Amino acid sequence: MQPHLKEFIGCSSETEHADVSTKGGVKCGLGQFKETWIYRYMSIFTLLVICLSSISATPLKVHVDAKAALVMNAKTGAILYEKKGDEMQYPASLTKIATLLYALEKKKGNLDEVISCPSYCLKRIHSNVKVAHDYQDPAYWLEPDGTHFWIRRGEKLSFRNLLYGLMLASGNDAANCIAHHVGGRVDSFVEGMNNYLKQIGCRQTHFCNPHGLHHPKHVSTAHDIALIVKQALQNSLIRTIVASKQHERAKTNMQEKKLFFQHNLLLKEGKFFYSHAIGVKTGYTSKAGYNLAAAATQGERALIAVVLGCKDSKERYRDTIRLFEKAFSELEETRLLFGKDENLFIREVDQARGVLSAALIDDVKIHYFPSEEPEVRIEMHWEAIDLPIQAGTWVGEMHVYDQNQILLEKAPLYAKENVEKKRYLKFLEYLNLGSYWKKQLIGIVAFFILGGLLFYFVDSRR
Repeated sequence: MQPHLKEFIGCSSETEHADVSTKGGVKCGLGQFKETWIYRYMSIFTLLVICLSSISATPLKVHVDAKAALVMNAKTGAILYEKKGDEMQYPASLTKIATLLYALEKKKGNLDEVISCPSYCLKRIHSNVKVAHDYQDPAYWLEPDGTHFWIRRGEKLSFRNLLYGLMLASGNDAANCIAHHVGGRVDSFVEGMNNYLKQIGCRQTHFCNPHGLHHPKHVSTAHDIALIVKQALQNSLIRTIVASKQHERAKTNMQEKKLFFQHNLLLKEGKFFYSHAIGVKTGYTSKAGYNLAAAATQGERALIAVVLGCKDSKERYRDTIRLFEKAFSELEETRLLFGKDENLFIREVDQARGVLSAALIDDVKIHYFPSEEPEVRIEMHWEAIDLPIQAGTWVGEMHVYDQNQILLEKAPLYAKENVEKKRYLKFLEYLNLGSYWKKQLIGIVAFFILGGLLFYFVDSRR
């Protein structure tokens, strides 16, 4: 069942928009149309009511063993599947995705700049000591049994090498070096990163360090991590790094060159190789369990899967592949929103005889996968066009947005019939055009009117 124009009623707002909410049963979108350009001859005091049939996404029906999991469309942010997506978990080395993202947001200079890491960034302390000290030591201090890029004091490496060491070797030392170089101090970098993550929509994430070694207050959620990955995938260098299967650590002033390999088994030939995978990052601590944030593409569709708290490494890969396979098995559907032959959009026009009737020249449709069926919001953008308006004139556009403000479709609107000015306005314009003969006519008419008034006045005195 397609939506239909129901009625227009008056309102008193100068900003107009239409919210067409369609999740959770049949609902009417009731709101004011938002105008990008205020139409000089069109009333801005109208309210359009549009009713749509139910549009409700059907979440993926799939079983996962992870404590928390989520699947998100990497372009639109639509959530296809969620299991405790907003429940706080320990992210472990998935933290490094945020570190990479924020570092490249802040670092605008030469990525091949050679830098040296200060000794405080390489300080190590055993996890048992951290517990004994009730985590009062700096949260960025390293642990001997953690993952490393094996940076030495006084060693000089390129910033680019550190980025690869952060993601492929999962180097906690590389994370500290990057944070120091970009933020001036590791603590300052982490504070800035937390603020940045709030700006991109991460509401339940708080990081205490740039690498993800355990701290009781170092937490995130499957949903927030998916948002971080979504933002990160917009950067071409990040896409290249996370998809790399290996990286050669260049020779430095203290070490020979060395080859590092990708930890993510989705990218490596073997039992868990997944041909659609394009990266991103694994993570593990004894408190967090086995985590994985992954991205995959099929055709033009790009998806993100996050699994947290798996009991072993195999489980995280099985869950992730299961989620991707279920999502990619969906068939795309089409929904007709507005039929070109069944809908008219009527607009009051100031100083006009009658109203403007606008029509579509094509049907307005949206295409989606069942687990991503969007909530739809309609905006009407009316163009400023002087009266009279001829039938067939382009008068504006309809924009169709989803719940994440992503533009799904747009369609031009054309005048269905002529719209003329009111007759007295035409006459006033006729008198005001300024031609010589019209001025003479006005003078003659004025002479007779004044003459008649004078005659009446003189005659009445007799």
